Amino acid sequence: MTAKTLSSQRTIRGVGCGANIGYSSSCSSSSSLNWWDIPKGGSTSRDDDIISDGSNRSGMNAKEGAKDEHVHGEEEENTTTTATTTTTTTTTTSVLSSIGQEESQVMDAAIGSEESSHTATTMVQEAAKGLVSPSPLRISTSQMGNEIITDKISEKKRLSVRERRKKWVARRKAKRQERQSHKKHAMKLKNRNNLNIGRKVLHAGFGFFFAALNQLIPKETFVPAMIVVTTGTLVIESLRYRKGFGWMNDVMCFILGGTLRKHEMEGKFTGSFYYFLGVTITAACFPKSCASLGICQLALADPSASYFGRQTRHVYWSRIENGFFGIGRNKGLLGFLGGALTCLPFNYYVLSIAKIHASGVGGCPVTRASIAAASVALGLAGSFADLCVPTPALTMPKKILGVPMLPFHVDDNVVVPIFSGFACQKIFEMLGWSGGVDLAKFLIV
Repeated sequence: MTAKTLSSQRTIRGVGCGANIGYSSSCSSSSSLNWWDIPKGGSTSRDDDIISDGSNRSGMNAKEGAKDEHVHGEEEENTTTTATTTTTTTTTTSVLSSIGQEESQVMDAAIGSEESSHTATTMVQEAAKGLVSPSPLRISTSQMGNEIITDKISEKKRLSVRERRKKWVARRKAKRQERQSHKKHAMKLKNRNNLNIGRKVLHAGFGFFFAALNQLIPKETFVPAMIVVTTGTLVIESLRYRKGFGWMNDVMCFILGGTLRKHEMEGKFTGSFYYFLGVTITAACFPKSCASLGICQLALADPSASYFGRQTRHVYWSRIENGFFGIGRNKGLLGFLGGALTCLPFNYYVLSIAKIHASGVGGCPVTRASIAAASVALGLAGSFADLCVPTPALTMPKKILGVPMLPFHVDDNVVVPIFSGFACQKIFEMLGWSGGVDLAKFLIV
């Protein structure tokens, strides 16, 4: 479009708005003329109005000019008016013809652009419905400024990323809730410095129960059964801190309740696993009588030494601060003596009703003194084993050569029965009771 044509178009549009013609937005809506109502090659009734209006204005201008120049005569004035009107009509018609051609080109381009936008939108809708092949298209922008997404693959990727993030957040939330589950229980439990009488009673009861089972059930049956129990407990302890197994902590707290300790819900194994492990090893490695007495020392010496040690913790001369290379750390001598004295009456009664087979050569006769000596030595052995286990316990490193390890630690539930069973065997040999000691069927009956 040339500069001359544009100037002509601006002139005619200005005249149109001034004459109440709707070619611009300033004109009233009732008299506006849309571009699609104009034929491509011709003119409309509005064009005739423009021509007539222009003729009238030209005639008036011509009359005023004739009056100014003092031109007289009606024939000359009519001739001048007719000539001016003819000239104006010819000029207006030629300008409108050029504008009509240019506007028709603009209308064709607009219609083509609208049809292409409608076609693109239709292709997107058909591709979404699966009517056409889902080939990747570019993202275009319509004339109204709306973004048309025609790339189905990118939309799928966007949705998949959003879904993956939601799943990741859900997994993190579930894992956080599981972690909080055992921590929630840990907040309600007591630490190891608390007396916790209920735990000590349960500890002693389990010891007598397993010692009686060891006496009643043959060794060939009792040991495999304890291996199964110990292995099952290890599996539970290994899984209950993992994702999806938080319910194990809930069940454990429901059954054992306040007898659990705080650290047993903060990533450590419970004492049950070490208790079963100590009973299993003791029953497998030593004779039945020695193993049963060793388990009984675990039932009595461990809780009683702990009780007396806490009750006398303010007697500073009896406390062992750092121990000997960690052995006996944070334990007390009065607690050690209290545990040994607690075991003495039980051991004496059990050995008194037992059948002791003493050897005739170099053996000590079975008397009350020998039974009392054996009872004291056995109680000291069990209490000493408990004294040797440091507090807090020695733990295994989290990783060895880059391999994650389970949270094992040195526990008195393993050390006390094994050491007591070994000590009992050696005590019987020293007293010459090598023929064996047959305990009562239920230990005390």
